Amino acid sequence: MSLHRKLSPVRTSLVALFLVVSSGCGLMSGPSEYEKFKQRESTFEGLISNAGGSARKEGKSMYGFHMVGWMIDLSGATLSEKLITEMIEVAQNDPVFDLNLSNTSITDEQLAELDAGNVLQKTVILNLSQTPITDAGLDSLSNFYCLMSLNLKGSKATQEGARRMGEKKIANPQTPAPFKTQPKLEI
Repeated sequence: MSLHRKLSPVRTSLVALFLVVSSGCGLMSGPSEYEKFKQRESTFEGLISNAGGSARKEGKSMYGFHMVGWMIDLSGATLSEKLITEMIEVAQNDPVFDLNLSNTSITDEQLAELDAGNVLQKTVILNLSQTPITDAGLDSLSNFYCLMSLNLKGSKATQEGARRMGEKKIANPQTPAPFKTQPKLEI
């Protein structure tokens, strides 16, 4: 006789409920969603470190907005497609507030990838100094709302390209009112 036949319908329902609840609570299914999330963050930090950079999460308050987000410094690091992909993935959960890509080989196409992947959406400080970024790269950006500081020293981008980029941000209806200004520019 099977186990199902030995148990009453009520007991069968209780056993089934226990199995569903216990598997959903992580009792029988391995790491919890929180543990998986923390592991992804740790893996991301390790990937950034292996590339020669650093990443940390920090709380920021600005114009009455308070959020927790990433401070990523990849100055002088080697940018791989895997790294670009991982930055896009991590930005789906937490914004990137500060992104330092100075002295990297980031291309206009990679910058556009970061923009399309929402990495730049809430970036307040963006450092592209000593990179091959051009006005075409800046012109391709459209998904950024909070940029307040842009460093283009030693890049191939011009002040005119940066101005156009700032005008696009100001005209965007998704840009919060306090951020509707030209970014402070270093060129």
